[in-house]
Amino acid sequence: SSDLILTPFYNTHEKYRLWCTTYPSPIFPTAVLQNGVKMTIEPPKGLSANLKGSFTRDPLGDPEFYEGCSKGTEFRKLSFALCMFHANVQERRLYGPLGWNIPYEFNESDFRMSVQQLSMFLDENETIPKALQYTVGECNYGGRVTDDKDRILLMAILKRFYTPDVLTDGHKLVPSGVYSMPPDGSHEDYIEYIESLPLVPPPEVFGLHDNANITKDNNETTNLLDTLLLTEGGGGGGGSDGPSVEDTIENVALDVLAKLPNNYDMEEAMIKYPVRWQRWPVGGGYDRERC
Repeated sequence: SSDLILTPFYNTHEKYRLWCTTYPSPIFPTAVLQNGVKMTIEPPKGLSANLKGSFTRDPLGDPEFYEGCSKGTEFRKLSFALCMFHANVQERRLYGPLGWNIPYEFNESDFRMSVQQLSMFLDENETIPKALQYTVGECNYGGRVTDDKDRILLMAILKRFYTPDVLTDGHKLVPSGVYSMPPDGSHEDYIEYIESLPLVPPPEVFGLHDNANITKDNNETTNLLDTLLLTEGGGGGGGSDGPSVEDTIENVALDVLAKLPNNYDMEEAMIKYPVRWQRWPVGGGYDRERC
């Protein structure tokens, strides 16, 4: 009925707000997205928090999807391995150039597509197809990678986690064995295992030396202090007495302007270096002028 149709200035409350979540769709009106306020979900900080987030959100958080694959054991174990890969490539950004030459924005859509393909491929094939590594590494995640060295690294990380070896209970994902494959179980069993993992992951899980933590800690400290300075307005003593961001930008601009040489006097340059036209022979006649 017409009462169920929202009409501005007729039956819509002035404080009405619509929270809309949508998958890519050709029929969804683009104007709604353009005029709306966009929100994004930042990946949880920490490897274990990232793993838990992947396991509790769509699609693995849906019991019907999680238990719907015909090869349940293979799907659950490879899903856990895929979560490890997803968390690894995201957490490597904290290490700056040691992690990636370019900080790529891997997100939940890459992971969601990979898990859905995993379930589909396992249902359609008797054995685990090798195409899984290609679709995840070259298409879903690799589609964002532009640096050739980063692409090699991405495939190396994927082959380390996303491999048939992870179907073996206790398979070591890192040399020390801190991260290994848990035995197959329910969704809650995997969550319990994830919660038992270290809160601060060692650099070896990323294939890095222990000294790599120095770079990561320096980057985090620099970002924290920069954010504090912006929050405090950039003042040396803190508080609201410091200059605002606009004042700081203006001071920098004036300082740069003061260091620039004077502009050229175009009138004087035209007098000193006048333009003289001369006729050049073309085709036996003097019918073209050149400067």
